[in-house]
Amino acid sequence: MLSWDPRATIDNAWFDARLDQALELRAAMPGATNLDAMRLVFSEADFLSGVIVDRFQSHVVIQITAAAMVPWLDRIADRLQDRYSPESISVQIDQHTARSEGIEPRSEILRGVLPEAPIEIRENDLLWQIDLRHGQKTGYYLDQRENRLAAAKWTPPGARVLDVCTYAGGFALTIARHAEPSQVIAVDSSARALEWAQRNAERNELEEKVSWEQTDFYEALSRRLEQQDKFDMIVLDPPRLAGSRDQVARALAAYHRLNYLALRILRPGGILVTCSCSGRVSRSDFVEMLYGVATRVGRDLQILENRGASPDHPVSIHCPETDYLKCLIARVL
Repeated sequence: MLSWDPRATIDNAWFDARLDQALELRAAMPGATNLDAMRLVFSEADFLSGVIVDRFQSHVVIQITAAAMVPWLDRIADRLQDRYSPESISVQIDQHTARSEGIEPRSEILRGVLPEAPIEIRENDLLWQIDLRHGQKTGYYLDQRENRLAAAKWTPPGARVLDVCTYAGGFALTIARHAEPSQVIAVDSSARALEWAQRNAERNELEEKVSWEQTDFYEALSRRLEQQDKFDMIVLDPPRLAGSRDQVARALAAYHRLNYLALRILRPGGILVTCSCSGRVSRSDFVEMLYGVATRVGRDLQILENRGASPDHPVSIHCPETDYLKCLIARVL
């Protein structure tokens, strides 16, 4: 899981070398110095299976997803402290990981002081509040950074846009800032996420350009289909639907239903931005699912961009699941 070299000794020096290798990649990444937040370590993609590290301004968050990494947590924190001298280093082990790995869930500060209030980062010329104490995963989804901007560039002038599973308003607010839509409706089932998204809208003076709706994503699309409502662009960014191999078939069926409803309410020539963050669902399976949807609806579909995660989320050739994020931008005729 950690090395192809049978002579390797997994010790402090080994961890230091692997961490340095990951951090050097981020330092060399084009535009890295202009980013307020980025992923520093991406588990198997950085040959550190079970370790994820994100930096938000001067705060670092470690997410542990494997019990084998817990004994090395202090060493990892020490190396990050040496390299970045952050104001805080905190660790997250969620309930699901804790149950599956037989360890205790954790959410605590390892070094420094974590601010009580949300901090703020700039991404795509927008200011975003990051709640390091209560946000999902390590605090914010950094992997869609470039995809949000790409979606904005494909937004037709005067478009009616529906952003489904908006979370903090990532796609909706980026489109509102960088395109010229006539209307943006952002949907999420979480009241807490929508409150956060609305604060982001207010901070960026975009509260008049986006309307928010708390509802299930199937309900949001089904109701509009019944009302024969039409949109020029639809963004689908649902949560992970397949966490294991035995959930893949069910996840593909859910993706099919979601995209089927979206295609039914897109105007001819409309833009579909459809995403999957399920690593178990391969890119080819996701494209095949979309082919099945287009065939069922009887509409032609052109894939304009077949995108993945931001470059601080590299893909390991040895671990196909690290190509977990699929973001297809397509024209529906």
